[in-house]
Amino acid sequence: MSLEISNITKVYSGRNGTTEALKPTSFSVHPGDFVSLVGPSGCGKSTTLYMAAGLEPTSGGVISLNGKEITGPGRDRGMVFQNYSLLPWLTVEQNVKFSHQLKANNDYSDSVAEVLSHQAYADQLIEIVGLGDFRNSLPGELSGGMKQRVAIARALANKPEILLMDEPFGALDAQTREEMQELMLLLSVHERTTVLFVTHDVEEALYISSRVLVYSARPGRIIEEIDIPFSRDRELDIKFTPEFTQLKRHLLDLLHGSGSQDRNSILQRLKKTSNSLPN
Repeated sequence: MSLEISNITKVYSGRNGTTEALKPTSFSVHPGDFVSLVGPSGCGKSTTLYMAAGLEPTSGGVISLNGKEITGPGRDRGMVFQNYSLLPWLTVEQNVKFSHQLKANNDYSDSVAEVLSHQAYADQLIEIVGLGDFRNSLPGELSGGMKQRVAIARALANKPEILLMDEPFGALDAQTREEMQELMLLLSVHERTTVLFVTHDVEEALYISSRVLVYSARPGRIIEEIDIPFSRDRELDIKFTPEFTQLKRHLLDLLHGSGSQDRNSILQRLKKTSNSLPN
């Protein structure tokens, strides 16, 4: 399995003309990879993910999975959003199993044995993400972290070739976020889950990824690819090592150099605005 991003571009049209969001961009995601996209807001990293999901068309270039061009959503890709997107009237178990049940109800190519196998795998995923005691709970009875665990299990229930994740932990508190990072690392190591992950959190990207792709400011382009040198069975205390700190500093320097706002530019705008205000 390989996700191939080949010279994709994105241009938006509006009342004020066109806006180039993404310059020609190319990279690959191979089996077992955990690739994170980081960059300033508006640089096109989430747009890249949505195009890979088939939820957004490209303006140019080609995205393919296993040699087949992606032209729309498919069962071979699982998607996890920041806002969970759970069905509030279904239990944890029903939410996790819903996507395959929907597929089975409209496609008779799966045998009874295949359907039962998927149901058993969904039950296993509920245990893996630590929600075995909550399988009969409704989303409204769960914490934010628990809801996101349900969303991850649901995305994996169809055994997709790749998991696409858009800022999935952005709304969580720091402790819960670290717990979710640990979960993704374990899934990556023990389940060989292949992931394309979008985040604004530099430390998160370095901790959970095998590779990090750094985008420039809009129009986005990849300015550096970083191979993470740590073993995949890393633990949280690696964040306190000199090697991790040095890598984090390098990544932050790249982001600031690519167009992120620095202290001086903010101060200059504040000074200019203050001088124009009436006394």
